[in-house]
Amino acid sequence: MQKILLPRIVLILVLFALVHSPLLAQWEVSSPVPSANGLDDGMVMDNAGNLYISQYQGSVVRRMAPDGTVSIFAGGFNTPNGLAVDAVGNLYVANVFGGRVSKVTPSGSVTQDFISIANPSNLAFNAARDTLYISHYRNSRISKVALADPGNVTTWVSGAPLNGPIGMAFDADDNLYVGNYNNGNIFRIRPGGDITQLASIQSFLGFLIVSNGYIYATSYNRNEVYRISLDGSSMDVIAGTGAAGQADGTGTSASFNGPNGIVATVTGDTLYVSEFNTGKLRRLVSAMPTDLEWAEVPAADLLDLQSYPNPFHASTTISYTRTESGPVSVHIYNLLGRRVRTLTSRSQLLGTQSIQWDGRNDAGNIVPPAVYIYTVRVGASIRSRMLVRR
Repeated sequence: MQKILLPRIVLILVLFALVHSPLLAQWEVSSPVPSANGLDDGMVMDNAGNLYISQYQGSVVRRMAPDGTVSIFAGGFNTPNGLAVDAVGNLYVANVFGGRVSKVTPSGSVTQDFISIANPSNLAFNAARDTLYISHYRNSRISKVALADPGNVTTWVSGAPLNGPIGMAFDADDNLYVGNYNNGNIFRIRPGGDITQLASIQSFLGFLIVSNGYIYATSYNRNEVYRISLDGSSMDVIAGTGAAGQADGTGTSASFNGPNGIVATVTGDTLYVSEFNTGKLRRLVSAMPTDLEWAEVPAADLLDLQSYPNPFHASTTISYTRTESGPVSVHIYNLLGRRVRTLTSRSQLLGTQSIQWDGRNDAGNIVPPAVYIYTVRVGASIRSRMLVRR
């Protein structure tokens, strides 16, 4: 296999372009929870990588831990729909027919009537303002309430062009992106309340999120997942055949049955989608073509760079052979070129060396399933390979 030799900055730019190109980046669709478990509606992920999923036709919110274990996190809700998490990890639950927004602490303690409000559908937390925004599907309005004053709910925007708003997500500039369930129109609402239509999927919209400079949205009845630029200039189907089904696979060869809730990991290269019709959870992992080897000015004394197992789940061992002694550093990066973990940075003797990665970042948190890059630097030279955590 011919190696592609690139300077480091070019390597990172190429990786970034591959991830963000609708033509080159592919989304591998899988089913991390084999059986249906009531995972059918709104979703949110906390800073520790725990995924929360509401069961609309039920009374509970389930949690999937980073290791894939699913359990009931809290209950006693009335048609739980949209979810949000605040800066300290409290979970908020919209009770559509319960007329309230509930609050759940990280330990699972529930305040059912934290906010009393009619027909809340979805929630979006604005960290800069410490404010919760609430969409109301039934009367086409969006309310807001400061968490410090949960009894003081005000209407922010209402009426046309809102038409059954359900999807909501903020970008880094406090713009709120909103999707109508009824007609699939997607809007940007600036902090002052000005509304601009960006796109339309022209069908029933499930939920939407904002991640790494794009809007990702689900189409409940078209059984597709979309990626839309923040200015509305492009819209692509990244997954789904358009017909109801349960097939895993790559991009538009995979099928969904009522895709609904959607959430992204902090790295943005992994999405989770809930299916309303089946209660099944699907995972989409963005991957580059796997037949390439990446290298950057390889060091003459660095041989046999490899990792095993690859793909891996719990841990993998990176090994390499040195023909000279000297300083070596080993790092893990995500596909956006951001450093995830420093495994070692010290002087080493010659010979075969190995180091284990336990799938955690520098903060000690388990990273999400995705494609990563591991690099071994010797002096001014560096070699890189791809690594997949499933």
